[in-house]
Amino acid sequence: MTMSKRSVVALTLSMFLITTSMGIANPAVPLYAKDLGATYTDLGLIGVAWSAPYCFFPVLAGLWSDRVGRLKVFLVGVLTSVVVPLLLLASKSPLDIALVRLFHGVGLSFLWVPGEALISDVTKEDERARQLGLFNASWAMGYFIGPMISASIVERVGYTGVFWTSFYVGLASPLALLLAEGDVKPGRTAGGDVMSRVKEILSKGSALYLAVTSSSIVISIIYSVYPAYLRELRFTDSEVSLVVGAVAAARAAGFWSATVIPGLSERRAVYFGLSLQTMASLFMVLARDFASAALAVAMVGYAIGVLVPASTSAISRTLGREFGLPLGMMESMFGIGWVVGPGVGGVLADYSSWSPSPYLFMALVSTTSLAYFVARSRWRVED
Repeated sequence: MTMSKRSVVALTLSMFLITTSMGIANPAVPLYAKDLGATYTDLGLIGVAWSAPYCFFPVLAGLWSDRVGRLKVFLVGVLTSVVVPLLLLASKSPLDIALVRLFHGVGLSFLWVPGEALISDVTKEDERARQLGLFNASWAMGYFIGPMISASIVERVGYTGVFWTSFYVGLASPLALLLAEGDVKPGRTAGGDVMSRVKEILSKGSALYLAVTSSSIVISIIYSVYPAYLRELRFTDSEVSLVVGAVAAARAAGFWSATVIPGLSERRAVYFGLSLQTMASLFMVLARDFASAALAVAMVGYAIGVLVPASTSAISRTLGREFGLPLGMMESMFGIGWVVGPGVGGVLADYSSWSPSPYLFMALVSTTSLAYFVARSRWRVED
């Protein structure tokens, strides 16, 4: 196995472990905050705090990884995420939780960008979407297995036991990076100043960037607001964790299927993902029992699982062989979505007279993104 391939294996294993750790803690955070007195608006603001750094830091992470190496930058994100469960244990108010999520949001900025850039560095263009799909499937499985672990223990050990379990699992993630025998650095970067390159990227990939932003708005509302809504529908904490886990399981299936479905071009994958995301959001408006809620969020997860690798692969080509900056900008678009989604979703849940209104907002965003993509998908792709 070549050095670069060993780095990919180490990266993928480390990502699986740290996302499993996050998956254990994440379903409990809105419920824990609710017990500490958080309103829906507070939950939305906690989601915004988690997301706000992700609007800016991924671009810096992409530029930094172009200079110092992918795995070094990735390690920063891993170590930050490892300590988060301990900080949650020390939290005594919704404000404390918001500050912890703000810190975690900075750390998350250093995970996905160098990981996606590393894989883009060592793969050929015709196989990149498949390899990115497999990488995304690995972390999606972590987000699936984590909530399953949380669901199995939360009613016996409480939120304290859940956070400790998350911490211990996370400790294995930095150790997995020891399997790598060296870092991966890009061969070259594109010429020109940063702002001119940013303008070029946005001009070429605006339809794709809007697609990933809409997906992040949808998934952020599911993670930040939907668990508390399910509790109001009399779901148990275990059932809430299982529903959240269904998102990640379906997303992993979407990532995997995107690599094996014949004739599924990048453009078609984005069309399909946005269309299914729209239908799933409307279905969530009507979902009232466990089976329908799990199916609705699974549809969202699958849609995003198909859409994201195709978008990532196409965006990675906007500056030729420079991957860090365009992928960093893509992750920043996810951050913008994670600010808009919880912020708007939390306010709608608290102040509108109709409790499913956040999920109708998800459908509106998805439909708008699909319409724009159909009207203006001007990016180079082989159909």
